[in-house]
Amino acid sequence: MPGRNLAKPFAIAGFLLAEIYMLFTVLGPVGRETHPLPVAVPETADVEPGTPVPLKAKVSRAVVSAPFFGCFGAIAGTGLGLLASGLRGDFRRPAAPSAPVK
Repeated sequence: MPGRNLAKPFAIAGFLLAEIYMLFTVLGPVGRETHPLPVAVPETADVEPGTPVPLKAKVSRAVVSAPFFGCFGAIAGTGLGLLASGLRGDFRRPAAPSAPVK
């Protein structure tokens, strides 16, 4: 008898973990790179260095990033769930049915 398919719980867990990772990525501190960029980027003169990012920008980043992180997390979770199910032997052929009883 085949066992339980673990793809769905792993996909849900992958989705949730990806969304948590997205929050850490979006709400984390801005990088502190000291070397110049290879392309000249026009600097805005009205914002001083070290100014915190506005809340509206953080929320919009989180809203835009959520579908991408969630989908890819669910895809990775599904793959891991299928691998776990396969390693557990869940995809075995069922036993041959016995002769019908009259």
